[in-house]
Amino acid sequence: MHVPFCATRCTYCDFSSGALSAAAVERYLGALEREIALRAPRCADASHRSVFFGGGTPSALSSRHFRRAWKALRDGFRIAPDAEITLEANPESVRPVLLEVWAEAGVNRLSMGAQSFVPEELARLGRIHDAARPGEAFALARAHGFRRLSLDLMFGFPGHTAERWRRSIDEALALEPEHLSAYCFIAEPGTPLGDAAISGAAPLPAPEEQADLYALLEARLAAAGYGCYETSNFCRPGAEARHNLVYWLRRPYVGLGPSAHGLLDGVRYGNHYAPARWAEQLERGQGPESEVEPEREASAAEEALMLGLRLGGGMRPDDYSPAFWSTIRRRYGGAFTHARATGRLEMDADGVRIPAPLRFVADDVIAWVAARGVAAS
Repeated sequence: MHVPFCATRCTYCDFSSGALSAAAVERYLGALEREIALRAPRCADASHRSVFFGGGTPSALSSRHFRRAWKALRDGFRIAPDAEITLEANPESVRPVLLEVWAEAGVNRLSMGAQSFVPEELARLGRIHDAARPGEAFALARAHGFRRLSLDLMFGFPGHTAERWRRSIDEALALEPEHLSAYCFIAEPGTPLGDAAISGAAPLPAPEEQADLYALLEARLAAAGYGCYETSNFCRPGAEARHNLVYWLRRPYVGLGPSAHGLLDGVRYGNHYAPARWAEQLERGQGPESEVEPEREASAAEEALMLGLRLGGGMRPDDYSPAFWSTIRRRYGGAFTHARATGRLEMDADGVRIPAPLRFVADDVIAWVAARGVAAS
């Protein structure tokens, strides 16, 4: 569920979000209730094992507004008793009263966006918390009974150095999160930092420097007992994010809110990006989608390739139906063999995976395999 509100917009962000106001939140919640009424009958028999409040900044919602959103979800969908319920939170908005409300609702996993622990970097990224605040927020969350905490970091942005990256990694590890995500900066056009990087006003580290930063991350996390279960995601044993795996393994899921995407009954859809347009469509009694695409064999296999090979364990036969795995092998078997011969993939009875030294360039490897699979089909 996408919550499209932020106190301020970070300098690198191109997500669908807007200014937080009571009127905007009320309109959003009304439209959300309409979308739930639209989506819920299509999965009435499903028991949902994962709920993810993403953003934007879900933690920016007041207690009353969060309770209303949660009630709408709970009334519309059957949520399993053991569901993983994650809420994204910015450190500055984590307060005791909200932690109590989240815990009462059943939220059992918090994902906090630190991005950096270096004051100068936080300013450059447009973050409004200080370097000490993630630690304070973690302590508050632990005191309120949260036992599954995740932390987000960013690397490879203009001005980023190995020394500062090492400092942020070590500060993050000192908080002992169960899960850690680390994303390489992407220069998104139309964002202040993205435009500065594209124009050269704020030069990016060279690709080989970014690769070195990723290698430093992997080494320090591995030494601390964190495994890489997806290119950008690391965790202690057994602490994988269930919701992440739903995406990477192409399981059905419902996307709610502006810019949200979903996969239901073999149909992939994407909602309108702009919150006002999304709400307007629902208020008119119309669907909020800007794109709807029934899945076909070729597109489903290609998507499985692009998602599955990002996993640390790669693509495993047991993760797919026998018929679908046969389709994948038929389309990409030759490319897999060629990729193994050139060192781009590893293959055995357990499946196909990208070697650890090539994880940082996983997207390049996947594109190489995809091109040859399609050409051979």
